[in-house]
Amino acid sequence: MARTTLTLEQRIEAAPPAVFHSFTNATALREWLCEAAMVVPRRGGRLHLWWTTGYHATGDFTRVVPDEQVRFTWRGHRDAAASRVQVTLRPDGDGTVVELVHRGKGKKGLKKTKSIRRGWETGLENLKSVLETGEDLRFTRRPMLGILPESLTPETVARLGLPVGEGMLLGGVVEGMGAEAAGLRPGDVIVRLGETRTPDWPGLQAALQEHRAGDEVEVVYYRGAEKARAKMTLSARPLEEIPATPAALAEAVTAAAEDFLGRLSAAFEGVDDDRAARRPAEGEWSGREVLCHLIASERSGHDYITQMVGGYEHWVDDWPGNLDVTHAGLLAVFPTPSGLLKELRRSRAETGAMLAALPAEFVARKGSYRRLAAGFMEGRLHDEGHLGQVEAALAGE
Repeated sequence: MARTTLTLEQRIEAAPPAVFHSFTNATALREWLCEAAMVVPRRGGRLHLWWTTGYHATGDFTRVVPDEQVRFTWRGHRDAAASRVQVTLRPDGDGTVVELVHRGKGKKGLKKTKSIRRGWETGLENLKSVLETGEDLRFTRRPMLGILPESLTPETVARLGLPVGEGMLLGGVVEGMGAEAAGLRPGDVIVRLGETRTPDWPGLQAALQEHRAGDEVEVVYYRGAEKARAKMTLSARPLEEIPATPAALAEAVTAAAEDFLGRLSAAFEGVDDDRAARRPAEGEWSGREVLCHLIASERSGHDYITQMVGGYEHWVDDWPGNLDVTHAGLLAVFPTPSGLLKELRRSRAETGAMLAALPAEFVARKGSYRRLAAGFMEGRLHDEGHLGQVEAALAGE
């Protein structure tokens, strides 16, 4: 019987409990290894990991010794049989030595040994970065297009006259970044980036992970029924310095929100309710509907904070898109722009208060804290894109 064993070691400047948490908590696994996870870390408990590339693996925990060792089976979605993984943690001064052994058995042993080794090497390198600095290398090294993505619905496909039903719909482009420079504009639908299809948001993220900032790639997209191609230089991700404390984070996010809310309110000055409710074109948002989207996004941010602090992110499927039912509920309660702006301001104030209240034990999980903080700091790009959308809608453009 063939048998293949891969053995890797990685020293990490973190105590064994922190490393153990990274192998046995779903949110922690998402921060260094995969894009989604479900785990029950006890003997016989389940393990399910998923990547945006389409690869996924399942298994069962066979041994769990807190802060010392974890064993689990591993079966990729195309594997004929399960293999076995053993992770042993050895204290080493102020750090931990992680020994990972991946064993296969059966007629062909461990298939695709080279890619499996590379996957674990990359993962352990990222685990070290996440635990020591908080930086997820998959994120910090990944370039950007500079777009505001929207979901592609059957209604949108019909309205735009598209010959395809899959792709990444552009709700807007960010000034000065790759998409704008390449001539893309709102309403375009990207179907391929380089050699990789982009049927949806996860597909686009997977395609970007194959590149670095400064790479020139061909983008294939539809503008209505016409298929087009453009050369795009991928933009570097603007990585702002992450505030070291919750109080500083809350202050930075609140200051940015105040600036944005001031400019957003100014855009609605002198605008009557009918004009605010007018859609520039069929299927496009009115200025009032953009406000609904911003409020819904802020409320989702509150849920995200709760999930991150609790360590139980429930979002494992693709983003459902912007749902009209959410807008309908908001408009029933806040039918005027002034009411919507007031609710948005209240929601932003709540965000700041929640960030300021982040507990010390959460901040100590550097990867989780940095991921959450970066998301709220980068919210400025989202705001700027939608401010332009509001101004265009109110101008009737």
